[in-house]
Amino acid sequence: MSNGNEFDLISPNLPNSYRLPAIVNWNRIEPRPRSIDFDRSLRAEVHDALWMLTRQWQFGEFKGKDGGTAISAKIKIQTTRVTRFAARSETGTDYDDSLPLETRVEREDIPKDILLRIQMGYQWFKLLDEEGLNDLRVIYRSAYPIEMPNEQNVQNASIFSNRQVWQIAAAASSRAMDGWAFYSDLADGKIVAEDVTANGLMIEDQNDREKVAKIAEEFLKYFKRLFNQPDKDDAPTWAPEHLEYQFRCSAPEPDGSQAVLIAEEYYQGNLDWYAFDLHPDPEAYLEGSENQNVIKDELFTFLPAPVHFSGMPNLRWWEFEDHRTDFGDIDAHTTDIAKLLFAEFGLIFGNDWSIIPCVVPVGSLSEIKGLVITDTFGQRTLVRAAGRGKDDDWQRWTMFNLNTRGDTDKADNRLFLPPRVGKLLESLPIEKVSFSRDEMANMVWAVESIIPDEIGGGVNGFEAATDLQNYFKRIAPLETPAQSFSENDAFICYRIATTVPYNWIPFIPVHVPGSNRQIQLQRAAMPPITVGPETVYVEPHGAILQPHLGANTKYLVNEEEISRAGEMVTRTYQRTRWYDGQTYLWLGRRKRKERGKSSSGLKFDQIELKNKNESEGE
Repeated sequence: MSNGNEFDLISPNLPNSYRLPAIVNWNRIEPRPRSIDFDRSLRAEVHDALWMLTRQWQFGEFKGKDGGTAISAKIKIQTTRVTRFAARSETGTDYDDSLPLETRVEREDIPKDILLRIQMGYQWFKLLDEEGLNDLRVIYRSAYPIEMPNEQNVQNASIFSNRQVWQIAAAASSRAMDGWAFYSDLADGKIVAEDVTANGLMIEDQNDREKVAKIAEEFLKYFKRLFNQPDKDDAPTWAPEHLEYQFRCSAPEPDGSQAVLIAEEYYQGNLDWYAFDLHPDPEAYLEGSENQNVIKDELFTFLPAPVHFSGMPNLRWWEFEDHRTDFGDIDAHTTDIAKLLFAEFGLIFGNDWSIIPCVVPVGSLSEIKGLVITDTFGQRTLVRAAGRGKDDDWQRWTMFNLNTRGDTDKADNRLFLPPRVGKLLESLPIEKVSFSRDEMANMVWAVESIIPDEIGGGVNGFEAATDLQNYFKRIAPLETPAQSFSENDAFICYRIATTVPYNWIPFIPVHVPGSNRQIQLQRAAMPPITVGPETVYVEPHGAILQPHLGANTKYLVNEEEISRAGEMVTRTYQRTRWYDGQTYLWLGRRKRKERGKSSSGLKFDQIELKNKNESEGE
């Protein structure tokens, strides 16, 4: 072959003057057949005919039918939206998906600690400075000061026992403004921002008063943007006896009724369709505004797309599957029905499925009213739901459908897409309580592993309990009824019961009213301690154990809720961005399994040495 030049530079017949190094570029390579007979090549001979036959058998080629391929699909969908919400004891309120459902369910009041009060006061001063009203700071600081608590009052022991909190409180005393107190009076209508007077000072200039009235509205909006809290009339959704959230929501039906969705076991933090059940009563009703405009019937036409997954049978039976999926490595026994069915689907029926995409709105309850498939032969087939029939029919096949409570004949094939958040940011716990069984003491202990402090975070519960005990010892002699005894010459003493750390809260079994065998766990308290002239009862520090229930209110937890492995409940700040771009920050709870049993070291009827050192000297 030649590159098109007049002389071949590498030919041995050329003179030496022409024999120079050269780089040869080929423009075209043409094949040179060895034979002019192509009959054998066109035969497409198979050297392993048995393998080819088994592949044909595997794909059902020997059971051929005149079945066409789906080329068009027409689907009719009816959707309705969630429009009402109800907490445990509520009858119902209006709801729209402008607020994530997790936020509506989990949100609770933000702790009004020292740091929050300082932060809100600083924000008010910042608004004043932006309007050139920094001279008015002294008026609001005098009217709403942050005062140093009384150190001798045992109710303030949590502040003085924590060195960091005490330092911040001392630094802010008489220097910072109590922004939360000012916000509360402003929101409740107790004061007008421009009419605040303190120590003979007041806002006299009319222009300044108009500016203050303007920024007061911005100050109220600021806190609502910063935290999402429940309204005053909202009932709590947290059920302390179950350690779970319980609520309901509903969507209007075309016949004027409601589809009521019940969620009574939500505690994971990720709200999805499986947390809901349908109410068995078709006449169930939640109060709220009537809104039938959310019910829509839509008709869509799609091109079906085949399902693809790793290891599925290829569309061409003479090709090998992807080697990355090894079905031969499946170790299934005769009782592993689910595993065997999955392997059968992947090996035989995997290429018989098609995908028909359909977009449904967030917060909707959707039902497919009809699906018609058109194949390559022009035939139309009405595809019925695989889960139709009776709800308790064992031959039903369904996925992602809601369960209907109670005994019902008709199965519900609707798909619920709750208005939930996709991703969120979660802070470190500001409170963590571990519920664990103490079989030796025959009770349950709620251990406050992390308790909220006064500066917006959480501290170690055991360290805080130790600091609190040391603080009591500093301000007054510390004594418990179990430790007191009269002075005598005896070297031993009888102790009725030992003590436990202050962050260990006991739950004792009590009978359920009207039952002789069922029991509940009631929050109790260890014997009180005497701090100087005052008697102090050791109460929980956090909101999970509800320290302020009232004199006649009992805090009960169902006995079956505390497993042998124990339960752990945490409170964390959570932040998310909703689909409209709005940012939400709220405080919610989570429940998880603990690591097992625990022992408090509580003992009864003990004989101990009164003074161990003197006894050893004797």
